[in-house]
Parts: sequence; structure tokens; C-alpha cells
Amino acid sequence: MDLRRLRQFVAVAEERSFRRAAARLNVSQPPLSVAVQRLEADMGVSLLDRTRHHVRLTVAGEAFLREARRTLAQAQLSVEVAQRAAAGKLGTLRLSFVPSAVLDVLPRLLHAFHADHPDVKLTLSGDTTSQQLEALMGETTDLAIVVPPLHDAQDLRVESLCEHELMLAVPRSHPISRQRRVQLRDLAAEAYVGFPFKEGPGFQSVVVAACQESGFVPNVVQVAPQMQTILALVAAGMGIALVPQAMRSVQMDNVAYVEVRRGTAPVTYALGLAFRRSNENPALAAFVAMAHRLHRLPVPAAGRPRRVRPSRARR
Repeated sequence: MDLRRLRQFVAVAEERSFRRAAARLNVSQPPLSVAVQRLEADMGVSLLDRTRHHVRLTVAGEAFLREARRTLAQAQLSVEVAQRAAAGKLGTLRLSFVPSAVLDVLPRLLHAFHADHPDVKLTLSGDTTSQQLEALMGETTDLAIVVPPLHDAQDLRVESLCEHELMLAVPRSHPISRQRRVQLRDLAAEAYVGFPFKEGPGFQSVVVAACQESGFVPNVVQVAPQMQTILALVAAGMGIALVPQAMRSVQMDNVAYVEVRRGTAPVTYALGLAFRRSNENPALAAFVAMAHRLHRLPVPAAGRPRRVRPSRARR
């Protein structure tokens, strides 16, 4: 059924006049009359009762008008749905994130995205970097919030998002726990609890590089694949740890948080967005654009992210 003919019939039926319907559709009256006649011929029923003085709907015409209106409305809805899907307003976005992001960055991103894209279904998972890479390369995740740099990620695009400070987590019994701030170079003799390099090479590279630039190699005596477990090991007195500033919101018995500096500068690490270059999911493009817009705006002073220059995945 030609939608144009349906619109013509509906106009005539609603106006009860070919002249007024022609003016409404911005067409001449004779072709409009012919079009409706052809519609009736194709259907094999009379839709309109015509006289010199009026145009009335037949019983068949009344029934057809109801269905024609529904068909035109559904057709318009189909167009709008397609347009919304193309703009990333519909569909599904599979998002993974490093667990520390859930304490600050992730809630803001999700809140902003849901406000503009309420009909996009989000599938979330908290994973280590190695798990994120595997999911991205296996096409089971669309987008990952990662700690760059990423290695062996030839098919991925990595865009820097923001930068956060690291803090020192120490047992409350440790003398450093009574300090507000400590220089990283003064921690050379300490035992460290670290993150497994295989699980989070970006984050652990930042920690090791910061220590090396301060004149020492950290003595890592324990490793754990989750930040909460690292804090538990610190609480047990196994060592100290450099952790994301957001982790200070995790209150744990026998763990104190101390600011750490290299000279006057804080120790920082970056968060980035990683996704397959070939991924054409419109919701992905919408989320990435929104994330960059959001992080150009002021945020709460605690853990305020700083914009960093975009980077490429290492080949």
C-alpha cells in the first residue's frame, strides 16, 4: 500500500472535500480525485459517497480511515525510531570499567548518558585490564574505561579521558599514617602491596615509573588483582600501597590514606576510553562524545579530573 495514497485519502476523509484536501496537500484537485478512485479500484470497495454537494465516508471508508491513520502513525514512528537508533538514542551499549572507576568517574558518566539517552540499554561489567582487552578483541564489549597505555592493542582506539591522583594507603599503626602528606622518595625502604602487572599493566607501570623517577624500585612483597584486596593486605600490615584517590571513600579498619607527592607535584594516573576502531554502534559514538564533553566541565573538588592529551594505543 502506497503511503502517499493513504495520506491523500485521509486528507479527503477528514476535510470532507476534495477542494479543501487538495489545498491542504498543496496539489491540484483533479489528480487527487483520480488517486482516490484508483485506491478504491485497487481495494475493490467504495470508500467515499460523492455528490455535487458533499463527500461522505461509506461504512468501508470509516473502517479504512481508522486503519489508515494507524498505519501512517506507525510509519512515522518507524522513521523516528530509525533516526533515534542512528543517533545513538536506542539500542544497547556494553561497557566495562576498571573497578576504581566505579567510585567517581563511572557514576557521573552513567548519570549524564542516561539523562540524554534513556532508551539505550547499558550492560556493565567491572574487569581488570587484561579481561577488558580480551572482551574488546572478542567483540563482547563495546567500550572500556581503562588505565592506559595498553599493549598489543593494534585494533583498538584509546582516547585519554581524565587524570586522577594516587594516594598512599598505610596501616594506621604505621608512623606515616599521622602525616597529611609524604614525599614518594622517602618511601624507598617500605614494603609494597601491588597490582599484578599482567592484570593491570597500565596502572602498575605508572606506580613503578613514579618510584623509579623518585630514585628507587618498589619492593613489592604481595600482589592482588582487586583494589579492595590490596587495602585488606595493607590493613593486615603486609605493606603500603599506592591506590587511586577515589579509594579513600572505602573506609577499612586499620587503613589510613596519606597524600603523596614528588616534589610539589602529585602522583597521577590517566583513565581512558578504549574501543574497536571497526565498531559502528551509534550508542558507542554518543557515549564517547558525551564523556569528553562532561570532562571539560567543572567537577567536584575532591578527585577533580584533569584533561590530558589524547593518546594512541601502542602497537
